[in-house]
Amino acid sequence: MPPLRWYLAQGLIPLTEDSSDDDEGPYQLADGRLVCGLHGLVVCGKCCVDYSFMDDNHVRDEDELPELDNDHVYFPQDSDYEDMYGRRTRRGTGQVFPTKFVPPNDSVKPTELFTLEKRFNGFDKRYTLQDDRGTVLVHTDGACLNNGQPNPKAGWAFSLGLRPSGNPLVYSGRLEQKGPFGQDGSQTSNRAELRAIIAALRSSNWPEEGVHTLVIATDSEYAVEGSTRWVKKWIKDDWKKYIYERGRGGRRREDVKNRDLWEALLGEMERCDDQDMIVKLWRIPREWNCLVDAAAKEAAGAEHAPETWEDPIIFHG
Repeated sequence: MPPLRWYLAQGLIPLTEDSSDDDEGPYQLADGRLVCGLHGLVVCGKCCVDYSFMDDNHVRDEDELPELDNDHVYFPQDSDYEDMYGRRTRRGTGQVFPTKFVPPNDSVKPTELFTLEKRFNGFDKRYTLQDDRGTVLVHTDGACLNNGQPNPKAGWAFSLGLRPSGNPLVYSGRLEQKGPFGQDGSQTSNRAELRAIIAALRSSNWPEEGVHTLVIATDSEYAVEGSTRWVKKWIKDDWKKYIYERGRGGRRREDVKNRDLWEALLGEMERCDDQDMIVKLWRIPREWNCLVDAAAKEAAGAEHAPETWEDPIIFHG
């Protein structure tokens, strides 16, 4: 007999107010789509998940793509906003991409590979790779209440280690109404996931801490696969993608979602490369990311979202 989530995914069992996929995780339908385990929804506001990014993989082969028109040329430019280190938000062009962090095996937890160690200021502790103090781990997460529904509210969070008091060094915030380059941005979990990674990258001048490799742990497949694989094709195809319309026998071309955040993330990759620092993304189970998951959801619950893009102010020591 199929599991309960299969019947829910087919719409054969009515949903209840207490339904949640927190323990079940996603379920894959016969056509390859992912839906939340207990609601059967591609975009589920109750569970704060959005699996619509899987449609990004339904693109035609390169030799099938027609010539793109140049009616809407998108001229790259950096933002005028400067962070606490005097750095502007940089629009990346795809010169540098992050790679995936590969642990010894899938069951190894971050705390088994990384141990707490005091860093450059002598106060805060960072999670440092055993036998290589130049490799540091941070955790990130994003969440959205009412995701894909009326009045969505998104939040992000990242963790840098421990304060001198022993309390977690966690920063979080509501997702801004505008993106890094001034465009209006929607409140979604996918945007919040990317925002968290960008915030973590910009939270320190990492090379000054002696960091040559920054490992970012996240439970977001969208962020990991998107930044290490899919974005390469999106750039090549001028940030367009072809979507199969199931059941209709046709295809349509549309803009890649969240282009501004993808470009901001790639800009941080290029900045890190300029400083001889490598960035790796490690996709971990949600239960290993509970600290920042809770912080992101709490941040999403804030009443008002900032209008403009701002980096968090980081206090060391």
